[in-house]
Amino acid sequence: MTSAASDSDRTADLEHLERLLARGIKVIRVIHPDLFGRQRGKQYPASALDSVLGGVAYSKMSVAEDLFGVPVDETEFPQLAGHPDLHAQVDPASALVPPWEPDSVWLMSTLREHGAPSPLCARGQLERAIEQMRETHGLTGIAAGEPEFYLFERDDAGRATRTPYSLDGVSYTIDRITDPKGVLGRIHRQLIDFDINVTVLNREFSPGQFEVNLHHAPTLESADEAFLLKTAIKELATIEGYAANFMAKPIQGEEGSSLHFHLSLWNGDANAFDSGDDTLNDALRHALGGLQAHAAALTAFTSPTVNSYKRLHGEGLSPDTATWGEDNRYTYLRIPAERGAATRIELRAGDASANPHLLLAAMMHAARDGLTRKLEPSDAGAPLPRTLEDSIAALRADEVLADGFGSEFVDIYAALKLREARNYATSITDWEWNTYHSHV
Repeated sequence: MTSAASDSDRTADLEHLERLLARGIKVIRVIHPDLFGRQRGKQYPASALDSVLGGVAYSKMSVAEDLFGVPVDETEFPQLAGHPDLHAQVDPASALVPPWEPDSVWLMSTLREHGAPSPLCARGQLERAIEQMRETHGLTGIAAGEPEFYLFERDDAGRATRTPYSLDGVSYTIDRITDPKGVLGRIHRQLIDFDINVTVLNREFSPGQFEVNLHHAPTLESADEAFLLKTAIKELATIEGYAANFMAKPIQGEEGSSLHFHLSLWNGDANAFDSGDDTLNDALRHALGGLQAHAAALTAFTSPTVNSYKRLHGEGLSPDTATWGEDNRYTYLRIPAERGAATRIELRAGDASANPHLLLAAMMHAARDGLTRKLEPSDAGAPLPRTLEDSIAALRADEVLADGFGSEFVDIYAALKLREARNYATSITDWEWNTYHSHV
């Protein structure tokens, strides 16, 4: 799934798309992730293929909105005044037929404006980070995501509740105790048929919590698949009459939901992290050093919501410092036991609410800087930001990531996130009411 294909590759991709359309496809859904990692899309009749390939228009303001659809202030960001157009350039190689809608094709897209990639396109930001790694060090990335989520009951009106779908069972299993109605089994089968490289499904530590893993793939493809997986799980859960929840910490007293990402860097067919033995080579150490050096700014993408910081408490498997270790799941950065071509870094701080494209872009920028400056990993990892405001401040202060993402992106992303933090700061929580209403 790369939008930087050669002419011959694009011809082959278009032929693949046309073969899919010939199977009785009636609609084409053109989709892209917004800054929060949510699906934005438009649906067209299959007969409109030529129009779709020419670019699909969106208002630029649609990717500068908060979670409730309220945009940033046009007076603060005059480049958004008048709601100018972006154009979604579809990626024919990404064409997929969802088995629960066999007469539709989904197409990933990258947003462009004035003939150039839009800085507000999450997918385009990852493409930029990939290209900068290639230009600077001649390396490409291979990645794999491991998202967790909760499955909740819906009430009689169809609203999501906080009642877990399944209360019984233990972690690292899947059976009719953990999945009494077979809901997860049916979702897993549909995901496999969706052809997004889904592997393992299992119950996680808390009631109603599950994890789905993905195969390792080129970095852009890996982010696309993590995004499509989340989108698909939400749709399939809704079809089943349940609600899939990707909050970092949806239930007090239960485990949070993570999005771990594994990353390796490659020079052609050779893993640049492979030392030939069990030692850590220069490339791996320098990439680790870069990820540690930029961990505070990375937190703006690994932990992108106010709720994220309810999960990052430093206990159990949720790190609150940028430590690293070999085969140690308590650390921020883990080097799994597999070596040789499987040598990789696992970033364990990401939570399920993270945008996979932005998270991987930030990882690529940080690793690139570590390689450039030959940074060494530190045994004592620095503390991670404790609030969303602190992580945004760290992003703004980080020259490498701020330059990598560009000022327009950083300014608008910061404005949206700080609005979210301000709204939370002025909200009265259930805890406050229960604690203070009759005691002060």
